[in-house]
Amino acid sequence: MTGELRAFVFGLIGVSMVLAVLIMLVYGAGTGMALAALARRTPLLLSGSPDFGRFDGGFAANIIISIWAMAVASVTGVALGIGLSAQTAVVRMPCEFVMNILRNSPWLVVLYAMLYLLPFEIDAFGTTISLSPLVKSVIGLAFPVTANVAEVFRGGVEAVPSGQWESARSLGYRRLQILRYIVVPQALPIMMPNLMTVYAMLFIGTSLVVVTGTNDILSIARTVIGSDGSGLATAVYIYVLFLFFLFAFPIAIMTRWLERRVRERRA
Repeated sequence: MTGELRAFVFGLIGVSMVLAVLIMLVYGAGTGMALAALARRTPLLLSGSPDFGRFDGGFAANIIISIWAMAVASVTGVALGIGLSAQTAVVRMPCEFVMNILRNSPWLVVLYAMLYLLPFEIDAFGTTISLSPLVKSVIGLAFPVTANVAEVFRGGVEAVPSGQWESARSLGYRRLQILRYIVVPQALPIMMPNLMTVYAMLFIGTSLVVVTGTNDILSIARTVIGSDGSGLATAVYIYVLFLFFLFAFPIAIMTRWLERRVRERRA
């Protein structure tokens, strides 16, 4: 049994027990009723549907937003990272300016900005494109994450020995060809643990999209509390916390395992 697997098992059991004890301390004799109410509302909290008839809300919406935002940020972040690695100051300095703005922008402020700056509909070539709160959430989260991905890309590229660049130049490769065929394949294993950490941060950050009106798990939780009574609020939010932990904790364990593998390969 590896150290990462032991950490995962003990962490999962430990956190589950702590949250269970917390619910029992809060509700006492009413713990059974609180847990029964949570079980009854679980389909709604997980999928946005009371019978799992669809998966466009609740916790599923948080997962969908995080995946799409990471996909968008990966593309834009790599492009920005290439600019950050450029030798020409005309290219590098504007990219550094954009990166610093995005990296130091509060995620909540960016989400509010996307909510009010982006229109609800865009007419392009006779086609109307709707920008739902979910789409605005994806764009709002992708902006700051782009800066983090760009920094990870630049760090991975700089970690590759300079001799690789010199050898490739002597063979007649251009800079972008060196990046594509030689440097990035070697840098990718170094980048992966950091990219997974960025994704874990992004997923946790999806809890902020409630401000955009997205039908995410916190929005559903407030609806459940409003219909079932405020007495259930503590149990609902502890349950939401547990769901976020269940998704993010394995990513943290996998990140630790990848970091160890990278260190062993470079040793």
